[in-house]
Amino acid sequence: MAFRLKLTPEQLRQLRSTLRPKLDKSGAVVTNAKGYAVLEPNPDGKQWRFLDGSPGAPIGFGVFVGKLKSTYEVQRKIVGKVMRISVGDTSELALKDAHDLAGVKVAGAKKEGQHPKALAEKELSIQATKALTVNQAIQLYHDMLARRTRPATAGTLKTLTNSMARLERPEVGIGHTPIMELDEDKVSKAFEATRLSAALHSNRLSQAIKDVMARVGRVELTDEELAKVGVDSEAMRTRIRAAGVSAAEQTFSTAFRAINYAVDKEARAAKKAERKAVLFGNDFGVLWEEGRMRDAAGLHVYYEKARVRNPLGSEDNTLGRAIDYLWSRREAQRGQNESGVYYLLTTLFLGARRNETAKLAWFDRLTPVERETQSWVWLDEMDPEARREGRVSVNPLTKKPGPQVYFAKTKNRRDHSMPLGPFSLQLIKRRFEQRLPVGEPRGRWVYPARSSRAAEGHYKDSKAIMKGLGEKLSVEFGPTPHDLRRTLGRYATRVGISNRITSRLFNHLPQKKDGEDEGSKSSVRYQEPEWFELQDALQRVEQLMASSSPAFYNMLKPVDWPLLPPRNDTATPQQ
Repeated sequence: MAFRLKLTPEQLRQLRSTLRPKLDKSGAVVTNAKGYAVLEPNPDGKQWRFLDGSPGAPIGFGVFVGKLKSTYEVQRKIVGKVMRISVGDTSELALKDAHDLAGVKVAGAKKEGQHPKALAEKELSIQATKALTVNQAIQLYHDMLARRTRPATAGTLKTLTNSMARLERPEVGIGHTPIMELDEDKVSKAFEATRLSAALHSNRLSQAIKDVMARVGRVELTDEELAKVGVDSEAMRTRIRAAGVSAAEQTFSTAFRAINYAVDKEARAAKKAERKAVLFGNDFGVLWEEGRMRDAAGLHVYYEKARVRNPLGSEDNTLGRAIDYLWSRREAQRGQNESGVYYLLTTLFLGARRNETAKLAWFDRLTPVERETQSWVWLDEMDPEARREGRVSVNPLTKKPGPQVYFAKTKNRRDHSMPLGPFSLQLIKRRFEQRLPVGEPRGRWVYPARSSRAAEGHYKDSKAIMKGLGEKLSVEFGPTPHDLRRTLGRYATRVGISNRITSRLFNHLPQKKDGEDEGSKSSVRYQEPEWFELQDALQRVEQLMASSSPAFYNMLKPVDWPLLPPRNDTATPQQ
């Protein structure tokens, strides 16, 4: 670890051996005005290490920078031996949590007199099993999921890491409790403590509300308590009273599955050793018995009362006004909002998830290997030969005709490709005409970040624009980027698009049905829509959606479509 560096959270999340610290002529690390290291491409891609230079870093704490991921680690001399202990992936774990977890692992190594990894590499002895803590069980479960033939996604592993960090908080204090010392009462109290802790850490609650929660020691505030801080809406009261519950549910579901795994692992070890198992039962099951963990029906009731889902519509003209507002924001702040505006409008017309749209790159700016693993856009302009011959281009990877998008490794772990409709195509073509030069680091992205120093290079933060949109529409909640996605579903129904095609456009997996056999699953696969069906569906739904804003529609419509008369309630957006 020759370097001592301070990196931003985004730099840590994206850090790979393809990058290295930039050095000046004297060999010192170049930093920006805030003291963070400046990174540059690493031509040979050689793996490297550095010590963490941020405030509060434990002794010997640093990062191993690998080809596929980077890992927090801490190196200390323990019981006469130098131990290098892995703490967690930089893409999964916040730096502060990594500092805390490193301290816990070092303390555990000192107490046990051995490397923490030894516990996972050997069969659990009777003594080790009796001493196995909740977080150790989660770590075993994490490691098993990571090394499977089909490893868990980075998101799943991050969930487990976050769960360990929450259980380790002093106010919760159950992470290092041996499983055998648990009881149902301890689990129930820890669940409520986690819920309150998560609410107090939330950035969605005002400080005034968090102060009341901290004072009374609970999340579910009374109507009177909420009225004193200006909350009089039933939907808002419902939202506030549900604060922290998702984090608590996620954390304790993780612990429940991890302990089940540890119990099963111990049972197999006991069978092999021809002895009785010493670990059995799972006290976390009490949360389901007491109804603290919401099921699908409970979530539906909450979504309805809290008005969580708010797709845009035509009855209140929220869709038309939203399109008008976003389109008018292109030139705001001297064009600084342009990437964000096109990003949100494309998300709306594609019905995509916000992170899927943000990571779109230009197909012709990616290497053949990158095209297999990254999301991209393909346009006819990328096939000059097809244009000269007057034929429709065919993407060399998907073998599908015409302009299209490809989303790699989506939420359900499937790759997803779909054609571009007439309006999403025009939006992306405008980006293509203004894309950055090849040599510019952000030049590969369809929606580049505003700053050339952005760690990821692409646009990702639309909070300010979405906040302005909510104020323009004068709605109590939202809309959120996911409400833009929901809007496509609402309008697909209005133009009569079948559920089969709508599910394909959204990349939704078919719902599991009770008693479904393999033949039923095959029938679903046989119903896969053809490409031309998707093209037709997108043309119809995009046309209906765009017509909510006649000025926008008339600017971007195909030349052979008739103009729409202007609407009188809004100003015409600038061309």
